[in-house]
Amino acid sequence: MRQRLLVAIVAIPLLAALIHLGGWPWAGTVALVLLLAAWEYAQLVRRIGFSPSPIWMGAMILAFLADAIHPPQSARPAELALTLMPPLTLVWFWWLRRSSHPLADWAFTAAGGLYLGWLGRSFIWIRNLPDPEGRGWTAFALLVTWAADTGAYAIGSRWGRRKLAPRLSPGKTWEGFLGGCAAGLLAGALLGVLLGAGAGAGALLGLLIGSLGTLGDLSISVLKRQAGVKDSGNLFPGHGGALDRLDSLLWSGAIVYLYLRWIRG
Repeated sequence: MRQRLLVAIVAIPLLAALIHLGGWPWAGTVALVLLLAAWEYAQLVRRIGFSPSPIWMGAMILAFLADAIHPPQSARPAELALTLMPPLTLVWFWWLRRSSHPLADWAFTAAGGLYLGWLGRSFIWIRNLPDPEGRGWTAFALLVTWAADTGAYAIGSRWGRRKLAPRLSPGKTWEGFLGGCAAGLLAGALLGVLLGAGAGAGALLGLLIGSLGTLGDLSISVLKRQAGVKDSGNLFPGHGGALDRLDSLLWSGAIVYLYLRWIRG
């Protein structure tokens, strides 16, 4: 617990400063964390017996981020890269690398790049909104996710009895899941008012983040369980690796982005 608090004391002000700055400092931070998560993902899959390429995954992630950073009319290089990378990666695994499991290695590589890059670029899109909305909605996605995680942990550790998915994550309970949903709803309602979206819209977003974010957590738990490890890495003492920190946040960013794009326009 002490390690977790120390990391939070250092990380939260730094993260707040990066959100405030936006631009390339924020984009560079998002890129770095996603690339670290891709490396951890590759190591987990290797423990299962396959060999995805973190280099190709990294290239896909950077192409997704480039597509998010630049306006649509100037994003043709990123679009071209994303179109060519899947077939080129398959050729690389099949003929150049001569992998023992070329299709499986290609599939794991493409899945990792798509999952991390497609969802991760939401945080670039959101922060690129004109301020104060860019700062506010980026903070919304992060704060509501942390509130939901804290609520799930607090309620689950105190009153958790019924296992949510014992084969995937033995520590998660239905009580903790409902606690996370409630905490996300309350935090979302409060922040929604502060952002001018209203308590109702904020509460709905908070509920979606609190509930669907659990699916992101469980999806990474499947991989970690098959690999026989508790955490994807030890980058953040007491918190695990970059992939551990992103499992729920990736879904949260996508939820907020879709709301801003489809509902608020």
